[in-house]
Amino acid sequence: MKISQSEIWNFIELIEQEEKDWSYSLHAGGLTIEDISQELLMSLKSDDTYDVEMLPEIFTFREILWQPDVFKNASQSLPGLRILKAYCEERLAAFSETTNDVHYIYRSLLAGLAGYCNETIVLLEGNVTDGIVTKGLGEFRKQTFPIIKFFIYHPQNKQDYRRDAINRLNYAVKIMLTEFHGRYTELAEPYWEIIYRKKPEPIKKATTSTSTQKG
Repeated sequence: MKISQSEIWNFIELIEQEEKDWSYSLHAGGLTIEDISQELLMSLKSDDTYDVEMLPEIFTFREILWQPDVFKNASQSLPGLRILKAYCEERLAAFSETTNDVHYIYRSLLAGLAGYCNETIVLLEGNVTDGIVTKGLGEFRKQTFPIIKFFIYHPQNKQDYRRDAINRLNYAVKIMLTEFHGRYTELAEPYWEIIYRKKPEPIKKATTSTSTQKG
C-alpha cells in the first residue's frame, strides 16, 4: 500500500504504537530508504532534534532550485550548485556523529541531494552549450523535487517556513514546465510504501501421553 508524504502522519495515528508488524519504505524519486520501523516513523514525526532551518537552507534560499532560467551558461550555475552541495556535506558530517536513528533518514536524503548536485556540477564543468545547461538544470530540479517535498511536509517545520517553501516550489514547477521544457508527469511525489508482515504463530509441539494397562 502506498501513502503520500502529506498523509502518512494521519495514517500512523490509526495504528497502535505497540504494533510490531508494520514496516515502511520511503520513496523519493530515485532514492529508497527501506525497513523503517513503526517506532522510527513515530520518532520522525515527533523529532524534537529536527533543525527547522534545514528547509530554508536546502531550498528556500537556494535560487538554483526555483529561479527562472537566468543561468545562461555553466559559470552562472556552478556557484549555487557548489554551495548547496557543501551545505549537504556539512550536515552529513554532523549527522554521522550522532546515534539518533532518525538522523539516518535525513542523512540518506541529503546524501542523495549532494549526489545530484555533484552530477550536475560534473556535467556543467565540461564543455557544454547553453542547451545542455538548461537540460542539466532541468534534470537536476526534477531529481531533487521529491527530496525537497519530503522536507517541506516534515511535521516539525515552522508554518511560515512551510508556506514560503510551498510558494517557491509551485513557482519552480511552473518554471520547470515553461522554461525547462519538462512535463508535470515527470515530477515524482515522495511516498511511503507500507508493508504488514504478520509473524506466524509458533507451532506448538504435539504432546503424546502413554498409558499402561495392568493385566
